[in-house]
Amino acid sequence: MRFIRFAFIFFASMTLCAQDLEVNQSVKELSAKIQTSENTERLKWMDSLVSIVKYKSELKYDSIVKQTIRFGIELDSLEFAGNHIADFIYYLNNIARNPEAGLALYNLHIDTFEHLGKSSALTRFYLNVADSYYYLNDLERATEFYNKSIAYAKYSEEERLLAFSYLYLGYTQSDTGKFARASKNIKSAITIFSEEKDTFNILSSKNALSILYSKNSFFKEAETERNEAIELARLSNNTDNLIGLYFNAAQDCKKTSELLKEIEYLELALIANSKTDNVLILKPIILSELVIAYSESNNEELAETHFGELKTMYLDDKSESNRESFVYASSVLEFNKKNYATALAYGKEYLNIRTKKNSYEEIMLAEKFISKVYAAINDPYQSNEHLVNYYKIKDSITNAQNIKSLTYYQTLYETEKRDRQIETQSTSIELLNAENRNMAQLFIFGSLGLLAMFGGILFYRSFINAKKREIVQKEFSQELIKTQEKERTRISKDLHDSVGQQLVLLKWKTQTLNQPDLSQLVQNTLEEVRHISRDLYPVTLTTLGLTNSIEQLLSELDETTELFVNLSIDNVNNDFDEVETLNFYRFIQESLSNVLKHANASSLFVNILKQKNGVKVLIRDNGNGFEVSESVKLNSLGLKTMTERINILKGSLAIKSKKNKGTLILVQIPGH
Repeated sequence: MRFIRFAFIFFASMTLCAQDLEVNQSVKELSAKIQTSENTERLKWMDSLVSIVKYKSELKYDSIVKQTIRFGIELDSLEFAGNHIADFIYYLNNIARNPEAGLALYNLHIDTFEHLGKSSALTRFYLNVADSYYYLNDLERATEFYNKSIAYAKYSEEERLLAFSYLYLGYTQSDTGKFARASKNIKSAITIFSEEKDTFNILSSKNALSILYSKNSFFKEAETERNEAIELARLSNNTDNLIGLYFNAAQDCKKTSELLKEIEYLELALIANSKTDNVLILKPIILSELVIAYSESNNEELAETHFGELKTMYLDDKSESNRESFVYASSVLEFNKKNYATALAYGKEYLNIRTKKNSYEEIMLAEKFISKVYAAINDPYQSNEHLVNYYKIKDSITNAQNIKSLTYYQTLYETEKRDRQIETQSTSIELLNAENRNMAQLFIFGSLGLLAMFGGILFYRSFINAKKREIVQKEFSQELIKTQEKERTRISKDLHDSVGQQLVLLKWKTQTLNQPDLSQLVQNTLEEVRHISRDLYPVTLTTLGLTNSIEQLLSELDETTELFVNLSIDNVNNDFDEVETLNFYRFIQESLSNVLKHANASSLFVNILKQKNGVKVLIRDNGNGFEVSESVKLNSLGLKTMTERINILKGSLAIKSKKNKGTLILVQIPGH
């Protein structure tokens, strides 16, 4: 009886809501089939009905899909039901604009589905839940779920879902300031979409990458990515993506004060928008930017023409987004007409709108505009107050960008330098191999009588060359580490001596001018610079010495984690020179970092013993452990770095570990 009632609800509601005869007829036919069928056949017809009404709220999609999900779970068709739940969460996030309901749906069903394992449905489930958290601005939880969807996409071999997971994780990391990681993940998405020949999402990803670059004022890099995407969009006639690409290009030109190029890109965006099915969605935003740009270029006629079109659209549809565009354009036009009271009212309304959205760059520009209006009406007190607000936000954004840009460029520099050195080394080895092959051919054609002798010589040379290559590779790895430490030390000193001193001077000036808010902002920036400087080079080595620095490091670990830490250390301050001291300290740091990241241990024992013939180090934890093999040592960047640091100290390193039985690291460093 329950299913008959279900079918009747479908039939009645869909007959009333269908918007054309074809859809109405299909709904009638499917409702009749649902009413007269059972079990898997009924589920098949319900699935067909959902596909007709999918994402269409006017056709009661939400109520229909809920009943379909419920019936799928009752029949234990979990993959089927899971895919419909994923679709429903997508609908709640992106169409109904109700991500809270998407999370409620996740919490209701996750216990049923989380054991599915290798499942496309579960991958989509986690991906769309991550979107829910993203829309709610819970970026930490969003990151967690994007990483889950990446793991399940790899396990399920779902390449497209993997690409989307990388792309959206990149968006999230960009919003949290992790720009180098964001860049890497977005590039991974581009690679997969390229392999899948998915032009639309290649364009979306390249656009995202260009936005990430422009966020950090890497305008040339942003332009390169965007121009490639624009060319691809033109060739594939992909108008929808062209709108965003042109508009974002205009925004970059606005930041770099290239007014004519900004207008050119905005006009191209307007033309592209006119060729889409959803003209009304983006057109007001583009028009408002054109009104501002033409006003700034003193072309009042075109500014008024575009404003007239914008005003007509606003009067037809007084939505919140249209109101924002209308207010933004009106404030500038009224100011140019010297209607300052009206301009001020519009300016304050626009500031209020952007404040609610936490749009810092737009808030900054709104503060500057209001300051300009107050200056025009001879109110210096209010003008200065809003101008100070403008500079507060501007300095905060600039400082944050500079610090993140420094980190980003340092990462790129070290990676590119390493890659160039490896490429050079590989080329040298290849030339050496080519030389050996040529000599072998010469020996063969020279004299058969001397073949045995030359064969012996060739074998000996190959053996020697192999040894040389091994030595060169070790020297290369050690030189790379030394270069990295040297560069880190240089950057640390530059930050401390140059940027730090300038910030101290700036702080003194703000205190002298009695500007406590600005002084606090400078102090926060100064602390951030000092923190980065300390991370790049441990200053405690200079002030406390190696032994006390290690003691402090272990003490901090004991206080800030759940680990029970036991340290026994002899005074080894005089056993190493400056470079060796830094490498020994870094080795201890990296060993402890590996325990925290991977071991899941509850106790840690560190013993540094000074002996007649050198220094002995024993590090033992009771964590997860792992199977030690040559492949693990070769593929683990952490273990390779630790090994190279001990090689620099001319020592030996041994690792003993088994799963669930902890790990022991034993190091022997000879004395001088």
